Amino acid sequence: MIRGCSVFLLAAGLLALGAPASAEICTIDDVPAATLLLPYFEVAMDEPDGITTIFSINNASATAVVAHVTLWTDQSIPTLDFDVYLTGYDVQTINLRDIFMFGRLPVTADDGADPGDTANPNDGISNQGSLSQDINFPGSTGPCVAPYNNPVLDNFRLTNLQYAHIGVEAPAYGGCLAAEHGHDWIERGYVTVDVVTQCNLLFPSSPGYFSSGIADTRNVLWGDYFYVVPFEDFAQGETLVHIESCPTPSVGVPPDPDCPFAPGEYTFYGRYAAVAGQDQREPLSTTFASRYLNGGAFTGGTDLIVWRDSKTIPTGINGPYNCALQGSRPAWFPLNQTDVVAFDEQENPEDLCFTGDVVSPPIGGAQTCFPLEAQRVHLEGGNLIGADPTPSADFGWMYINLNHTLSPAAGSDPFPGVAQNWVTTMMSAEGRFSVGFDAIKLDTACNPTNVSFIP
Repeated sequence: MIRGCSVFLLAAGLLALGAPASAEICTIDDVPAATLLLPYFEVAMDEPDGITTIFSINNASATAVVAHVTLWTDQSIPTLDFDVYLTGYDVQTINLRDIFMFGRLPVTADDGADPGDTANPNDGISNQGSLSQDINFPGSTGPCVAPYNNPVLDNFRLTNLQYAHIGVEAPAYGGCLAAEHGHDWIERGYVTVDVVTQCNLLFPSSPGYFSSGIADTRNVLWGDYFYVVPFEDFAQGETLVHIESCPTPSVGVPPDPDCPFAPGEYTFYGRYAAVAGQDQREPLSTTFASRYLNGGAFTGGTDLIVWRDSKTIPTGINGPYNCALQGSRPAWFPLNQTDVVAFDEQENPEDLCFTGDVVSPPIGGAQTCFPLEAQRVHLEGGNLIGADPTPSADFGWMYINLNHTLSPAAGSDPFPGVAQNWVTTMMSAEGRFSVGFDAIKLDTACNPTNVSFIP
């Protein structure tokens, strides 16, 4: 009798997960969301045991969903997209080395494309748990997610993908798409993951991705990521950035006062194809506070993982460019900042990035410390792109205001003086141990507080 009651309570508790936890829009917290952001990745191509980036996509609901994954360069130009089918409460782990080195994509399949699970749900490609849904997605019109035949990318496509993310000529994409970091053969960029209503081969920047109802608004995805260096037995990790949407109001549930986003309001994907709030994703923050340790036990110092919004569309003057032309780059590059100040442990301030203006690209007299849309910046110097934001003191904290205004030459700026960003802090001890955590968010682009300490 007690055992039966326990089993019933366990099942009831798990079924309650079918209604994922919710939180307030514009707070950016770790709750199930409609979009996940991996703010920066690295994959070493010349060292089989070198750094790679691994991330997971998890389904917080009992209902089967499709997650649409997009890879972007560090100059925010999309290169590859694919679908991942998730049964209820499913999880899919993706090692980006599998994609960049071998052209392999995660193998998943909805019910109609997965005949192996007919007799036993655990024998299929995408297993179905006892509390999970497994369907033909979407609806009953037939299977939409078939397993990829790996490797998906032939040599031509794989080579161009590799070239695109290391900043050299990628003919299939029309030129250069990323910054060149001294020919170190490390793939760099960032990843977005969206819950969608149907399988598709569109980028979030493509016309119709939001306006035709492909992007879903259900907040059901969650995940994490790790930087792993096998030859050093070393890893760092954090949760993915969870970006909630304004979902369709449910019967009996009070509406969020910040939802829905009206046309003209700042949203996460709002820059693409003039979607005017159609993505309904909350924007990120604009200013941050972070501790730094460049000594003591943390002999490896502090790195900042910084993702930024150029507020441009990745086409034309901000799309692929001719690598052979000296000085050729996206029209917004480099991204400027409003203020970066270090405070030592005696509260003494130090401006780290001199700013003559807050325009991107700078008109003149500015040091851009976080010039790309996705980057790792070492606080002890030695960064190849941009100025080094190196504090004089070994210990303290940093105020980081990354708001900027887009130059008219780079495109129209719908939000002058405001820009969403993300900052994650990584502290290490030369491959022995590390800690990683998101920087403190001092505001949100929903309600920015553009404060500067510049005298």
